[in-house]
Amino acid sequence: MMIPLDRVFPFLSVLSLYLFFLIDGMVTDPAKRWLWLGIIALFILSDVIYRIISYGIRSEDQNRYIGTGLGLSSFFLSLLRDYLDISNVAGINAEASAIPKVREFLLLLVVIFAFSFLLQVVLLEVGRASLEAQSNLSKSKSSLLQNALLGFLLLLPVLVAINYFAIKRNYNFDLSAKGKYSLSQTARTLLKQIKKETSITAFYPRPLEADGPSNSFTLTRIRPDVEIILDQIRAENAMISTQFINADVETDLLKDFPQAANGSIVIRAKKESVVGDIPFAEEKIFVKDVADLEEMERKLISALFTVATEQKKVYFTTSNGERFGVGFKSLPNEQINRFTSNLQFLNFKAGEWGFAQGWPSAFPTDADMVAIIGATVPFSEEARAEIKKYVLEKNGKLFVTIDPRGREDFSWLLSASGLEMKNEALVEVSEKPGVIVAKRMPDHKITELIPKKDLGVLFPYSGYFVTVSAGTNPFLFKSENILETGFDVYADLNKNSKLDADEKKENRILSAILTPLSLTGDKTGRVVIHAGTSWITDQFISYTINVAYSNSLVTGLFLDEAISEIPKKKEEATTVNLSDSQKLIVWAIGVFLYPGFIFGLGAYYVSSRRKKASIEV
Repeated sequence: MMIPLDRVFPFLSVLSLYLFFLIDGMVTDPAKRWLWLGIIALFILSDVIYRIISYGIRSEDQNRYIGTGLGLSSFFLSLLRDYLDISNVAGINAEASAIPKVREFLLLLVVIFAFSFLLQVVLLEVGRASLEAQSNLSKSKSSLLQNALLGFLLLLPVLVAINYFAIKRNYNFDLSAKGKYSLSQTARTLLKQIKKETSITAFYPRPLEADGPSNSFTLTRIRPDVEIILDQIRAENAMISTQFINADVETDLLKDFPQAANGSIVIRAKKESVVGDIPFAEEKIFVKDVADLEEMERKLISALFTVATEQKKVYFTTSNGERFGVGFKSLPNEQINRFTSNLQFLNFKAGEWGFAQGWPSAFPTDADMVAIIGATVPFSEEARAEIKKYVLEKNGKLFVTIDPRGREDFSWLLSASGLEMKNEALVEVSEKPGVIVAKRMPDHKITELIPKKDLGVLFPYSGYFVTVSAGTNPFLFKSENILETGFDVYADLNKNSKLDADEKKENRILSAILTPLSLTGDKTGRVVIHAGTSWITDQFISYTINVAYSNSLVTGLFLDEAISEIPKKKEEATTVNLSDSQKLIVWAIGVFLYPGFIFGLGAYYVSSRRKKASIEV
């Protein structure tokens, strides 16, 4: 026995609408998308089209027309909401505009209309089947049932809207943990820009798994929050996949993650062209307790952008005694192999730029960044001019470390920034002169996502910077400190490893970022400069947070400024405690008053319809 088409088309309309919600994000090609939207709209209207063709326009089908109108409204409101998803502009906080609030309200309407459409189709079809099975029911009873269902559907959106505005008015009743809130609008916009397949692997124990270290309980407790955030990210972009692994138990899955540990999240994307033994770009973040959830969203978006964007080219200068050159091949501890390997993980391709490549002529056009690591021979005037031109005119990124033992002090660059290099030994512990751990990092966007800052940066055998009011006038750069010694360090002027009367412990500048001064804001070049080189060599880079510090400075030069606008997941609302009597009132309203109100409205509606029907008869 075949099912009549007028029974099939109502459910086909509903299924097509919900199918649109599920897989719409996967259709990105403009031509295919127009075809896709047309097909969905046609299927939503299929029930109405069939009835008009078969029976014409009938008054008994008015509820069908209303239901289809709800479904079609939900469809078009969803398209309007996507249209209002405007890309971020660097430096402008999208949260301050009215668009996010409008999109949130449109989402509410989409949900209400789609849910009402589903309920109407299901209830009307069930009621219709029941009425047809009972031949003794009259048409008046059938009409009464349909009107009752329609009244319920009309009342439902009103109740949902009341509940929505009640929640918006009382934020403090949101009982979710940190990290459970929806992704910020800034994060959603940025995620849509990722066009490369990217994987996120989170290492956390599952609930009730006993194997593992003593901190497994803490990790188990925060895993649900981590899952919620990762699920939201995956839902925003179909190119991103996620998986969870327990590093203490599922050891057979760790062959591709040799240094994985629970509490870490690895983000990877395949490289377009594989050079060397590393086929993918990788970033790693750590979320080990509830406090780490505050920064998790920003760290994830930052890491995703680092690995999923196009591979960048960094050139190392080699003709002025730099660590990248052949002059240090016989001194393994002074080389920077680990630093260059880290750059490969960060989706950078390293190249050499020296006399053989045409230096000191202009830098290559594909140079995204130039690194000058520990130059010991002074640059010529021509080379200095090219370096300044690269930053000021070509908006290039420059990474510089100064070798206090060399003859190049970069005074020609520092003097244009209000800084001066002091080549004086720094002492923190008398037994280890020259070896200091810098733990003071002033607030700056480029370093705010560095984990475990309290461990400090091991910064041995360096000089330091001081600010000066005189120099190249006017200054070409604005300087901002990003690493300082703290107040436990003194400059050992006579090199006796003792704090003498004419010496005192002061805070010294070790690293700074130089930004070109511009009235129009069109200059995006940056210079990160350090008063030492040993900290980044193979001998010392593995200590404390040196690796994370160097990686953050490199990636921070390229990240979208909008990432810094992603708010922390902080619960800043004041907690409201209810008294016992207030709790009793809330309980009574929820258990008796509210259900009674709904029942009363329903009874009044049914009674009024019966009276009206009896009068008509």
